[in-house]
Amino acid sequence: MSSGPISWKRKWLYEEIVERVPPFRWLPPTLDVVAQLLLVETVGILAFLYFQMPLNAVIFGSLAIVYTVVWSAGCLYVIPWLRRLRDPTNEQENQVLARYKNRLLNDRRAEVLGATVCFVGVGLYLFIDQQILQHFLGTGFGNPFLFILILILSWDIAYRLWLSLMTTLNAAWRSIGLARAARSRRGLEYTAYSEVNTLRSLDLINLYWAGTAVLLVPIASTSYFLSLGIVGFLAAILGFSLISLMAMELVPWFPPDVESVLFHERFAYVSVYTKNEPHTTPVIFGYDGKYLYFAISFKSAKYRLIKENNRIAVLVDMRDKGNIMNNRTILMRGKGLLLGELTPFGILRMFIHGLWMIKVRMLFAKKYPKYMKYYKEKADTLPPAWQSTPLLSRVLVRLEPEQVTYWREAIPISLRV
Repeated sequence: MSSGPISWKRKWLYEEIVERVPPFRWLPPTLDVVAQLLLVETVGILAFLYFQMPLNAVIFGSLAIVYTVVWSAGCLYVIPWLRRLRDPTNEQENQVLARYKNRLLNDRRAEVLGATVCFVGVGLYLFIDQQILQHFLGTGFGNPFLFILILILSWDIAYRLWLSLMTTLNAAWRSIGLARAARSRRGLEYTAYSEVNTLRSLDLINLYWAGTAVLLVPIASTSYFLSLGIVGFLAAILGFSLISLMAMELVPWFPPDVESVLFHERFAYVSVYTKNEPHTTPVIFGYDGKYLYFAISFKSAKYRLIKENNRIAVLVDMRDKGNIMNNRTILMRGKGLLLGELTPFGILRMFIHGLWMIKVRMLFAKKYPKYMKYYKEKADTLPPAWQSTPLLSRVLVRLEPEQVTYWREAIPISLRV
């Protein structure tokens, strides 16, 4: 199965406009958003001055323009991420991801039709209830030029609102599908760790788009119908994003063969960087389906060395005394994130990762009940470096993998991360 990026022929309508319409086609992508802001805002201000419209017209118009521009900035990140997604090695997960990308990148009918329905709905409402336009346009009401300008801006907003809703709905459907498909994994079948992270990042972009739509709230507040629409839109985005993020938490980061070793083995070996000599020590560890954790003392050399250089390696070894060819080894290289330091930055990390720290504490208690009980009962008699009191004597380290090698039957296999 190919692991390279899939080539998708079609582009979003927004991309094609930017690539074909002057002056955007003459500019690099990073400047397209700035050009869009300057061009549309300039036209709006000139119209405001020429037609002597009320002040709230330029304020609300600017909010609408800023919304379209900020949304476009997020779009510049989303589309490349979608096209760079690599195929999972699990066939069912691969099909889920292929359908997801196809719906977003190749289904032009859904993209344009949904935006058109949204645009027509808003347009009909403004045509029926003309008091809103009269309030905004003042003496400019009825001018054909302003009417065309309003239509263009309304289409821009409708298109972006619909695309935001469409991507969020598809993301929730994709995440549920991936979580189900992951149950069928065998051996080394999986969706790469980096791809799972990318999908989660796309979900956060959906929340970003919901945040940009807050700029439209002052405009929508002038009408009960528009207020109801924007509230429903925000509720849908937040709801579908939450469903998607929760479903992605059920997608394991590693294939079953690797997960079996990480879940069941009880000892690991941690190597940290030193200036003069290697420093490798055995540790007990926990694995929560995504990250590998181990605890170290504030007084240990590992703590001091990780503070100086957080690049670490962790090796988990499974030995079969009866059959040497059945040995399994996992070597993970990456960055060690310190959790549980009573420093300003450490407290911020605890605020962000606090629930995970509690979960890991429970994981250790379940995996090593005798160890946890012994150190709890002997806490007063143990040296400070051996005590297991969180925050006071020990800190948690979470390995964020960048390279993973799996040895099976003495054959090293480099896993995609």
